[in-house]
Amino acid sequence: MAQAKYLIATAAVLAFIPAIASAQHAPYEVLNGQVQMGDAVATLNVEFQTSHGTAANNLSAGNTMSAKAVEQSMNVSNTQTLRGTVSATNLVTGQNARGVTQSTAVAHGNAAQVEGCCATIGIDSTQTAQAGTKITATSNINVGSADYLISGAQATANSFGSFTKNGYTQGKVTQTSAAKVDASSKVTACCNNGAISSNAIGAANSARWEGESATIFAEVDQNNTAEVTTTSTVDVNSATNVSSGAAAAGNLAEIQNKWGYAQMSGSQNNSGNVSSSSVVNLDNFEGFAMTGSNSVGNSALLSNLGSDVSMFMDQNNSGNVSATTNFSGASANGGVGQATSSAVGNAITAYSCASCGNESVLVEGRTTQYNSGNVTATTTFNGGNMGMISASASAIGNSATFVAQRSGH
Repeated sequence: MAQAKYLIATAAVLAFIPAIASAQHAPYEVLNGQVQMGDAVATLNVEFQTSHGTAANNLSAGNTMSAKAVEQSMNVSNTQTLRGTVSATNLVTGQNARGVTQSTAVAHGNAAQVEGCCATIGIDSTQTAQAGTKITATSNINVGSADYLISGAQATANSFGSFTKNGYTQGKVTQTSAAKVDASSKVTACCNNGAISSNAIGAANSARWEGESATIFAEVDQNNTAEVTTTSTVDVNSATNVSSGAAAAGNLAEIQNKWGYAQMSGSQNNSGNVSSSSVVNLDNFEGFAMTGSNSVGNSALLSNLGSDVSMFMDQNNSGNVSATTNFSGASANGGVGQATSSAVGNAITAYSCASCGNESVLVEGRTTQYNSGNVTATTTFNGGNMGMISASASAIGNSATFVAQRSGH
C-alpha cells in the first residue's frame, strides 16, 4: 500500500514538472513603443594649447532601445517614430597635439539592438523617421603639429542590429525614412604630422544581423525618400600615412553568419539622392596617402561560413547616386598615392564558404533589380613627385553577385 502511494505521488510530481518547465521557459515578451517629436542636439567643443592625448566622443539619438536574453527565448516588438532634428557636433582645436587625438560624432534617429544566446529570438521592429527630420553628425579637428589624428562622423536615420549565438532568430524589420541625413568629417593640420585618418558614414536605413552557430531568417523592408550626404576632408601641409573615406547609402541590409543557415528576404526602395565626397590635400607626405568615396542606393549583403544561404530580395532605385574623390599632393620620398570612387544604384551579394575542403554549400537566390537614377563616379588625381599612383572610378546601375565556395578554393 505504501509503495502504491509512492508511485501515485511520483506520477503526480512528474506530471507537474512539464508545466513548471513550460512556465520557466516561456519566451520573454518585450513590447517597446517610442515617439520623439522634438530635437536632440549634442555639441562638444574642446580647445587646448598642448595635449598628450585627447578623446572627444559625442552621441545623439532620438529613440534608442536594447533587449538581451541569455538561455531564455524572447519575443521583441519594437515601434519607434521620430520627427525633429538629431545632431552631434564636435570641434577640437589645438596647437601641439601629442599622442592620439580622436574626435567621434554619432547621430542616430531611431536605434534598436537585440541580442540572444542559446535560445529562440523573435523580432518585429518598425522604425519611422518622418518628413522634416534632420540627422546630422559633424566632426572637426583643427590643430598645428600632431602625432596621430582620428576623426569620424556617422549619421543614420533608422538603425537596427541583431546578434545571435547558438540559437535561432526570426525577425521582420521595417524601416521608413523621409529624413535628411548628413555626415561630415574634417581634419586640418599644419606641419610635422604623423598618421591622419578621417571617415564619414551616412545611411537612411540600416539593418544588420550577426550570428555564430545560429540560424537566421531575416525579412527586411526599407524605404527612403530623402537625401543622404557624406563628406570627408583632410587638409594638411605634411604627414605620414593619410587616409580619407566617405560612404553614403539609401538602404543597407546585411547578414554576417557562420555555422548556421541564413536567409534574407524583402524589398528595398530608394528615391532619395545619395552622394559621397572624399578629399585629400597635401603639400608633402611619406608612406601612403589614400582617399575614397562610395555611394549606393540599395545594398543587400549576405555572407555565411559553413552553411547554406538564400537571398530573396527586390530592389528599386530612382534616386541619383554619386561618388566624388579628389587627391592633391606630392611625396619627396617615394610615397604611394591612391584615389578611388564607386557609385552603384542597386547591389546584391550572397556568399557562402564551406568550412572544410570536402564539404559543399548551397547559395540560392531569387532577386530583382530596377534602377532609373543617374549613377556617377568621379576621381580627380593631381600629384607631384611620388613613388606610385593608383586611381579608379566605377559607376554601376545594378550589380548582383552569388558565390558558393569550398574552403581553400
